[in-house]
Amino acid sequence: MLLASVLVLCVLALSAQAPARSQRGSVLQSWILTVAGPVATALGTVSRGVSGTSTSFVDSFTARAENERLRRQVERQNEELFRLRAEVGQIRGELGLRASAPFLPSVVASAPVLLLERRAGLQSALIGIGSSSGVTAGSPLAVPEGLIGRVVTAGRTLSRVQLLLDASAAVGARVVRTGDLGIVRGDGRGALLLNHVSTTSRVRAGDVVESAGIDGIYPRGIPIGRVESVSRGETLFLDVRVVPAASFSRLTDVLVLAPFPAAEPEGPSATR
Repeated sequence: MLLASVLVLCVLALSAQAPARSQRGSVLQSWILTVAGPVATALGTVSRGVSGTSTSFVDSFTARAENERLRRQVERQNEELFRLRAEVGQIRGELGLRASAPFLPSVVASAPVLLLERRAGLQSALIGIGSSSGVTAGSPLAVPEGLIGRVVTAGRTLSRVQLLLDASAAVGARVVRTGDLGIVRGDGRGALLLNHVSTTSRVRAGDVVESAGIDGIYPRGIPIGRVESVSRGETLFLDVRVVPAASFSRLTDVLVLAPFPAAEPEGPSATR
């Protein structure tokens, strides 16, 4: 082993001093470069691979962050678009509502219907308008097709409404063709009944029934519905069923009318 070691050292010493053929440098340097070449090539390949992987990872992370930012931006824009469409639809509905009801007296404002409540004879609604817009308890409500009901409680921005279909609702009514007067009441189940019409009346199915303006709540001349059927009751009055002119199941917006009769002005000027 000692001899082999000495021989190797001698060879290395000689090769370090012996010039390489047709090249600058020694034979030892040539050997070292020859052996180290593949290793350097392999290390370069690995380094480039690691660098490429790192660059790809950074690019992937950046792309994901950008996609997330764009996704949030698209969501915000979609929400804004939905809100704008809802506002435009509401404005169009209000304009159409007002334009299609020129016959209604003293329209104060239009309001969206926020909630419809139907249970155990109770027929009511919640609308998005209140005293801040001039609405008071007793203000009648209507749609272009006809009468809806009245405000029973007015908050600052919301109001509760009693619909004509409510079992406790009543409105003075008149049959347009015959002139007969009566009282239209709700049955709490979606229908209207015209009471106190004499058996001598000539009212028949198809006759238009409108508000008579005799109850101190609703103005005169607003359609209520059409007579559906007429039959003799057990009393001196006819049993008259009325189909509502307005579609209570599809209420989305209503018109608020001024209280009837008009409120008297307050203060000293009221006595002049």
